[in-house]
Amino acid sequence: MNKNEQPLPAQLDPIRSISFIWFIPILAVLIGAWMVYDNISSRGSLIVIAFETGEGIDVGKTKIRSKNVDIGIVKKLELNSPDNNVLVTARISKKNESLLVQDTQFWVVKPRVGKAGISGISTLLSGAYIELAPGFSETNQYAFKGLEDKPVTPAGTNGLNITLDSSGNTALHTGDPILYRGIDVGRIEHVHFNSQEKRVYYDAFIESPYDKLITSNTKFWSLNGFEVDLSADGLHVQTGSLESLITGGITFDVPTDMTQGKVLTSRGFFTIYPNKSAIYNSRYKHASLYTLLFNSSLRGLNLNTPVEFRGIKIGSVINTGFNHAGVNNVLDPSTLIPVTIKIEPARLGFEDNKEAIKTLDIEIKKSIQKGLQASIATGNILTGNKLIELTFSDKPRVKSSNFNGHIVIPTTDNQIDQLLEQLNNALDKLNKLPIETVLIGAEKTLSNVNSSLKDFEKLAKSFSEGSATHSDLQGLLQRMKRTLNELDPLIIQLNQKPNSLFFGGQQLEEMEPKGAK
Repeated sequence: MNKNEQPLPAQLDPIRSISFIWFIPILAVLIGAWMVYDNISSRGSLIVIAFETGEGIDVGKTKIRSKNVDIGIVKKLELNSPDNNVLVTARISKKNESLLVQDTQFWVVKPRVGKAGISGISTLLSGAYIELAPGFSETNQYAFKGLEDKPVTPAGTNGLNITLDSSGNTALHTGDPILYRGIDVGRIEHVHFNSQEKRVYYDAFIESPYDKLITSNTKFWSLNGFEVDLSADGLHVQTGSLESLITGGITFDVPTDMTQGKVLTSRGFFTIYPNKSAIYNSRYKHASLYTLLFNSSLRGLNLNTPVEFRGIKIGSVINTGFNHAGVNNVLDPSTLIPVTIKIEPARLGFEDNKEAIKTLDIEIKKSIQKGLQASIATGNILTGNKLIELTFSDKPRVKSSNFNGHIVIPTTDNQIDQLLEQLNNALDKLNKLPIETVLIGAEKTLSNVNSSLKDFEKLAKSFSEGSATHSDLQGLLQRMKRTLNELDPLIIQLNQKPNSLFFGGQQLEEMEPKGAK
């Protein structure tokens, strides 16, 4: 190549662009990332529910439902040793996360048989599921305490919460009805026993609009379905509705002789009475105690036996027997049996307060000086129940005394004892009669009567047909008949001419007077 020759220009190859084939993996990565993001963002939140048992719950199968719509599924099931319960981990769909608030409730729906009937039959084929009841709180929550049963009252229901207590034999259970004149207006939600107070407390809920019926003077009592009361007042039978007969329950109302009272707007506290009559028997808060000393039998006299004055109940018996201080040698015939009674001042027209007790004590002392006395009377002959009756007697006035700090009201024998005493007196008089002498005389009299009867029988036989005496009588009667027949002409003649016995029986012809010529 010569020096004068010019070099040829260099040939430059253009830089090649990225191949189209690289877009495929890049697109796949982007799609995968989007799918991961979409899955993470749409799969919802995990929640933990604590149950007492894991019965009926299966991982990957048990659904979370609300109003029969699937909103989640169980992902994990494990035992929580410290609390001895079961932790259920479930995932709730993203669009339903708003349901997870503080007062949201969960419970397992499965077949159940209870007093309220049969529920959860649909789960026999589909299997158990966890029901979610939405709450009304605005605070989110992801850990919950599951319920063992369906809540009695759904969250957010309008109404009034009340607390009831009972120290008697009333036994209520969660879900038992609260009735008002036969209408179901509420339910028992929770039962709690206080071992120190030995009382049972019930949390209950009254639904709106019936919550307006709960006032400061409302009284609750138990519905036993079928109630029989044998007392001094007789036989009382009361039946409730069919539901109360099967499941029991309680009812409420305002006593007819009380004002309606103020409507409650917050939680109220009430006592459950064993029956409606107990409301009237225990409505008075103040009473004065008195002692009665009897020397007769107390059979038929029980606790709560009524104390009456002129047929009106003024109190009741609260203690009977020898379990009183100061009672010794109970087998001594002269030992009196103390009976403690209470008299409520309000039943006698006084106020129901402590001042009325003092006033009543003064009046009782005055009445004792006027002859007030107590006796055991028969309240019901069929049942044998007794009652304490206060009356006034004409006996000399006595001063009041005390027994164990209580005023002693004088007593008198009861009606039965008085009747027995009269019977004993009659028997004593009967025993003093000369019964043996009377019986001997009666025996002799009976012997004479028997002899007379035998003689009369013989006499009667002698006049029987065919006997000699009977024939003689027949002949005598015939002769008397012939004699009477012979006397008939004489009687006729005497009737016609009474002087025929002296002047003969020939009758002269009567001369007829002749007329004047």
